[in-house]
Parts: sequence; structure tokens; C-alpha cells
Amino acid sequence: MDYQDKYKKALLSSPHCILGKKGISEDFIAHIASLLKKYKIIKIKVLKSATSQFNIKILADQISKATNSYILDIRGRKVIISIVQPKDNF
Repeated sequence: MDYQDKYKKALLSSPHCILGKKGISEDFIAHIASLLKKYKIIKIKVLKSATSQFNIKILADQISKATNSYILDIRGRKVIISIVQPKDNF
């Protein structure tokens, strides 16, 4: 399965993890890191209660920096991140 197939699978699947009102904690980051090791590309759903303090783009940037990953896509309140750096033509 190549990179684009994995991206499409993550895009169409249900979220791997949900970010709630507690926000980004060390446990959440550890859980995201373990999911990234297993799946390489994951989808995170951000609840409305988590976006009351910060913008969705700021939250996605904090998650990607904490897990050394790359943001592939932000659609609404769903974020897709990967440990593999996206190619230019992706």
C-alpha cells in the first residue's frame, strides 16, 4: 500500500483519536505517538469544546510539533497527520 492509498484510507475512515475539552496533555501526546508508530497516518477529531480556547490550526500545529509529525490536511475539525514527510506533488 503506497502513501496516497494510506492517506485516502485515513481520510475516509473514522477518527483514530478524539481531542476533547481537556486539551493536549502528555497522555494524549503519548497516545498519538503510539498511533503514529502503528498506522503512520492518523485522523484526529477535535471537539467544539477543545476549540473554545484555541484555533484548530494552532491545536494541529501543537500536536505535530509535540509528536515530530507533519500536518497533511485540516478539514473542518478533523486533522490528518503523518510521521512521513509529504512529497511535493502530494
